Amino acid sequence: GLVCNTNTSKWEWVDGSAVDYKPPSYASDLNKNCHTAHSWVLWADGFWTNAGAENPPATFDISCTTQLKQVVPVEDSCERFEDDSDDGVCYQVGAAAESWQDAQMTCRKLGANLASIHNLQENSFLRRLAVSKGAVNGLFLGATTSGKGQNFGWIDGSDWDYENFYQGFPINGLGECLVLDSSGTSGEWSNVACSSKFPVACQRKRKFDMRFPISSGKVSTFQIYSPGFPVSSSTPCDYILSVDDGKKVQVEILLLEANSCCDHLILYENYVGGTIIANLTGEINDKTYKTTSSNFMRVSWQPNGGKNVRG
Repeated sequence: GLVCNTNTSKWEWVDGSAVDYKPPSYASDLNKNCHTAHSWVLWADGFWTNAGAENPPATFDISCTTQLKQVVPVEDSCERFEDDSDDGVCYQVGAAAESWQDAQMTCRKLGANLASIHNLQENSFLRRLAVSKGAVNGLFLGATTSGKGQNFGWIDGSDWDYENFYQGFPINGLGECLVLDSSGTSGEWSNVACSSKFPVACQRKRKFDMRFPISSGKVSTFQIYSPGFPVSSSTPCDYILSVDDGKKVQVEILLLEANSCCDHLILYENYVGGTIIANLTGEINDKTYKTTSSNFMRVSWQPNGGKNVRG
């Protein structure tokens, strides 16, 4: 990408920026007046050298770069959830569920998980939110000992780095699920039977928008990507797709690359409150999915780390 500036007779990058970096070893011509007939080559050992007009001409591989669009929060990135703006997490407290499993299912339908808590600020915010919603007798948190022996763990896979149990809790044999007591001011926790009935505390990360230019007209086919694709896949996103009344939405997954332990692409019937059409992870190519009755589909990319995959 080095070119000769004929006005200054200096080498510069093709985008007009100055050569403010040079490798440990390079041809001395880089410090001399430039020539338009020459170009620069990077060898496998990192050495930069210039190449002139040759006969026959030499052949080299090329490498291109581009500036990725910046990911910025949408104006209301928590949508119908409550925003604790200091930690980038959105919360919602809902009606009582028949069991912990039902509570988690309720949250998943909203693109969320039962809440995990990692510091006093989050614990206090969730307790105050519960009280404001009338949930004054406790609410389910997203922790269980199921499959973890005597140790609790968060359903969203996040680290267990904070706890606020009542003194003497958890008590063995009392239950494998966790409740936050919203009746007091300290929001302390206790373990309960997973079949207990408590209000639901859902949590998800703030949504982000790549601000891609969008046509104002209708289109019948187009391609969408997770933010940062294919360089990064760690940013969650949701797309709501729609067609005219009476028609159905069809999506073809050209490429999905996700960690099967943690990252999921979920397709929902309708834009809210719909059933799950498909919960996808791992590697998927050229698979087609469509709605059964709705002219809306929500496509939700839900990474939990998104490490070493393209999305």
